[in-house]
Amino acid sequence: MTDLKAVVPHTHEDPPSTAVEGTSEPLLPWWKRVWCHSLTQMILLSVQAFCGPAMSDAITGLGGGGLASPQVSNISNAIRYAMLAVVCFLGGPIVNKIGVKWALVIGSLSFPIQGSAYYCNSKFGNQWYLILSGAIGGIGTACWYVAEAGAIMTLAPSGARGKYLALWIVSRNLGQLVGGAINLAKNSKDGADGGVTPDTFIAFVIIECIALPFALLIIPFEHVVRSDGTRIVTAETLSSRMELRRIAKTITSKLIMLSALWALWSFFYSGSWSTYLADYFSVRARALSSLISPFFCIIGCFGLGFILDMKGMSQRRRAQIGLYTVVILNIGVYIWSIIMQVKFDRYDPGNIDWNDGLYATSFLPYFFVQTTGPLSQSYMYWLLSSFATDAQENVRNGAAFRCIEAIGQAIAYGMNTQTSSSPLVGFCVTFGLLGAALLPMIMLVNTTPDQIPADVIAEEQNAANAKLPVEEP
Repeated sequence: MTDLKAVVPHTHEDPPSTAVEGTSEPLLPWWKRVWCHSLTQMILLSVQAFCGPAMSDAITGLGGGGLASPQVSNISNAIRYAMLAVVCFLGGPIVNKIGVKWALVIGSLSFPIQGSAYYCNSKFGNQWYLILSGAIGGIGTACWYVAEAGAIMTLAPSGARGKYLALWIVSRNLGQLVGGAINLAKNSKDGADGGVTPDTFIAFVIIECIALPFALLIIPFEHVVRSDGTRIVTAETLSSRMELRRIAKTITSKLIMLSALWALWSFFYSGSWSTYLADYFSVRARALSSLISPFFCIIGCFGLGFILDMKGMSQRRRAQIGLYTVVILNIGVYIWSIIMQVKFDRYDPGNIDWNDGLYATSFLPYFFVQTTGPLSQSYMYWLLSSFATDAQENVRNGAAFRCIEAIGQAIAYGMNTQTSSSPLVGFCVTFGLLGAALLPMIMLVNTTPDQIPADVIAEEQNAANAKLPVEEP
């Protein structure tokens, strides 16, 4: 039986920072109250996202990983996301067994492998390590991704999930800003061509190494106290056999089946846009693109967060408004990108530099997709968390969703391993996936509960616990 004391939320009248009347629970020191606060834990997680996935995205944002030829980079990324898909499929049982903290630690240890592999390729022409790093990094990062997905959907109080998710998604996209600044500082000379300088990747490796100490500061869910004073609902630890059975139940659930195409689509754009940058932009133009792309993303993600957290509106209505906002913005971006690529197929513009007249119109679709893409992901994790009954279910749902995401990314990069292929194919496939995902998502959104099931359970447990007699000391 689940220990109710471990999962019963604290009320505003009975905060965890004070001793509970009738018990010998000691006062917690201020540093421990800060450490156990949900916002602190979200910030620790966001720092890791910045050091790991954000740096990976920054390397991708250099176009072909910053290499003179994007082919080997695309092969490495295809292998990376294929391994991610396999490990994420089993990620729910793994993370629920070893705990979120240690899954994050394993993942953070794998982050520097990618940056070091790009350095070795750029410096010594070592391609085998770059390809191998895709496999090794994919396994470690998958553990981190599953733990991250469960955490971001669990930590936030119900009334601030949109803003918490915005903080996370912005931290991931700030990597593009830092990566672009590093690359621009080292590759700003006019006329630079081919790959970026090897020293650029050393800076990435250093930042990737910083994730580990922050992963070690993560605490178990049952010790976290949310900003509204509530505790996180956790379930009993299941046996390995039961966890494996839950995989099939999760994958075949209505929640995952209806969101599967959205998951496949949500990151599909990355492979085509990486090739687009490598094929048509100079090194310093790519660097500038990576530097300025995240700025609008910050505004967009927090804007969506405020919409999803609006008071006086049912959760289902907020889910519907959020979906239509994300879809309309994405449709505009994909139509623009397809138009630009059709023009480039007719007339090759060569390496577009930032002082070329064509730079603005050819870069703006990439600029906006760096906002609409993260908006799509932030929205989906908010929606998934609206159906969860406990923290472990969030981990399983996050693992399933991440598995399908990774399959989409593996296919996208696989499509772009042939450098002679036009990104137009990827753009059209991505646009088609959005259209295919729309109807199932509308069906899912229309079934969104008006209150998170985990919150309902917490309230029931809190009410039951309040009726228990208080033992005299």
